[in-house]
Amino acid sequence: MGLTIHYTLTAPPGTVAAGAGALVRQLRQRALACQRRGRVDAVHPLGEDADALRWAREWLFFPVPGQPQRHHQAEVLPVAGCLFPVGVGEDCEPLWLGLCRYPLTVRVAGELRRTKLRGWRLQSCCKTQSASLHGWEHFRRCHLAVIDLLESARRLGCAVTISDEGDYWPGRDEAALRRNVDEMNGLVAATAGALKDAAEDGTGSGAIQSPIFAHPQFERLEAEGAARGFSARLRKALR
Repeated sequence: MGLTIHYTLTAPPGTVAAGAGALVRQLRQRALACQRRGRVDAVHPLGEDADALRWAREWLFFPVPGQPQRHHQAEVLPVAGCLFPVGVGEDCEPLWLGLCRYPLTVRVAGELRRTKLRGWRLQSCCKTQSASLHGWEHFRRCHLAVIDLLESARRLGCAVTISDEGDYWPGRDEAALRRNVDEMNGLVAATAGALKDAAEDGTGSGAIQSPIFAHPQFERLEAEGAARGFSARLRKALR
């Protein structure tokens, strides 16, 4: 749970392995420039081995013939690629950038199915929500840095699609971003508070732990979330 930026990078049609690698190296140089300006914390080395490529796995769902409500799930690993993680900031998820090539078919339930994963691409996401535990300015820096690095890939010639749960992108609306992160923190705080209360009064089970308890404004966020009815609905469900 938390505001997340979902994205897909796609190399220009006709890109070959050498060209994909060159694009990724250029993108890493852009990330290093961001690090020098203090916009991200760390830019890690390029990875092309199996351990690195597992971060670029995709999960595909295929309908079960004759059973429209059921699907087979298939893990699809790249057959080649080059990618690197960016340490954006404290408590922000790493941002994975790169390009990979995937098999055109995968065996599912004993038969080959088309993956439709053509060309050099990367589909991933980066959750920025927990960076807000360190205040608005830190969260803002992390969220905007992720968007700007994805835009760097567009300027290098990649097709880039972005789905921003914080509503900052595409209009660069910081007011919407701040409103959404506060609302999500209120939801998480009210939920965590309700679960903690339930555990203490015996209606729940087990000790409740959550990073939101460390938020310097936890009480305010919990109260705002409760005012929206989040905790009341959860307590009712627990009863």
